Amino acid sequence: MKKNGEYVGVDEKFIPENEKYVDESILGNKEETEEKIKSYVKKGGKIAKGIGIGYLCFFGVTIVLVIGIIIFCFTMFNDVRKNQNEMISSFQQKQEETTSSTQQKQDEIVSSVYKQLSEIEKQSFNSVFEMYSGTQHRGYVTALLDNVYMNNKENSDKIITVVYNETITTDLNKIGELKSSFKQGKNYEIMLDYDANGFVNKVTIKDI
Repeated sequence: MKKNGEYVGVDEKFIPENEKYVDESILGNKEETEEKIKSYVKKGGKIAKGIGIGYLCFFGVTIVLVIGIIIFCFTMFNDVRKNQNEMISSFQQKQEETTSSTQQKQDEIVSSVYKQLSEIEKQSFNSVFEMYSGTQHRGYVTALLDNVYMNNKENSDKIITVVYNETITTDLNKIGELKSSFKQGKNYEIMLDYDANGFVNKVTIKDI
């Protein structure tokens, strides 16, 4: 069956009567309908294209932000590590300086004490002989020889040489024998010599 010059039914036996015709007034003009469809598809393509560009821009900005954050965090980490290393180095340097200064002070104190002890020892040793230095009579000379005798007997590291006329000796027996060479009522000149450390190491007796 036809309407408006077109056949709209496939099989009139199976197509209901109300479905055999298309009311073109509902669809409107065919060309106008095709234009609307094309326009819709075209607009839809533009919208889809716009949405695609928007997503690309969004992802691009996101990636840039992520990279920026990573670079910032890496820079901050390096700065923190650098500052930490500088602090540790500064602390170690100060500690070394403090240790060095403390050690230096300890060394100075020990050296000072050692010098003082050495000076006391030296003065104590020399005083036994220096009290006889100068012009003395026989009694002082023999007393000096007794002190030299005892020193040479007990202090092998501080041996004193006795010089009188042609006699030059450190032997204990000869030092003892020299005492009989000095006469009562006669004066003698006693002179002392010192070693490199300042200790008496020689006694010279001369007749006046």
